[in-house]
Amino acid sequence: MKIRNIYLGKGLPFFCIAVTMLCIVITLISQLIPSTYEAFRFMYPVKYPWQAVSYIFLQGAPQELLPEDFQYSAMQLTIGHLGYNLLLILPFGILVEKIVGTKKMLALFAATCTADLIANLIMGAVYTRGGGDYGCAGASGMAFAFMPVGMYALYLLGSRFGYGKLFKQVSFYVLMSIAIPTVIISVTPNVAGVTGIPSMVIHLLGLVIGTLFAIVFRKTLKDFFDKEKALRNQGFVNTPQTV
Repeated sequence: MKIRNIYLGKGLPFFCIAVTMLCIVITLISQLIPSTYEAFRFMYPVKYPWQAVSYIFLQGAPQELLPEDFQYSAMQLTIGHLGYNLLLILPFGILVEKIVGTKKMLALFAATCTADLIANLIMGAVYTRGGGDYGCAGASGMAFAFMPVGMYALYLLGSRFGYGKLFKQVSFYVLMSIAIPTVIISVTPNVAGVTGIPSMVIHLLGLVIGTLFAIVFRKTLKDFFDKEKALRNQGFVNTPQTV
């Protein structure tokens, strides 16, 4: 079984499409109307109830809100932030959604949102104790959660259909080239001067939530590949559906 056949098989990844569109639209709104940035971003204490979720879809920052000596322009920061998060959401998110289904992806999203919100409230209370402020934006907590599930799916794919066949697939190396830097970023408190301890906490939390999700839904993941193997043994091939 080839990795690309999972992506191209029947069924649309509605969750990943919706998340991608929300990230692009909300980020674009904040760039065109900078006054909306603070309304979307998570701030401690939370001013608007929707900020508990809206900050996830907000990437980067408008130019007027960046320090004058900031090493990146708003366009560089926003494209880099949005691009990297989508680089996880699309390859890993779609892979996971195709296997476990949209409803379970919503459960992963809910778990990640809840854990991130609790972590941000705790860090906000700590960071503002001395009179400072605390705010954050970005989908990396959710995006990082997709990777452990996706990597476990690749492990199952190799165990069912042969690791030799898995290692010969270009798709495998594409996913690995994304996964390795992600692990490095998740344990690094400062990457190119952009992230810090709060970001590292959120990244690691995403990996933990994703790992727990893989454990809880391991039967769903195993059943998918067992079914595919049974079909293959019966002479059926998992090919993309066309109309």
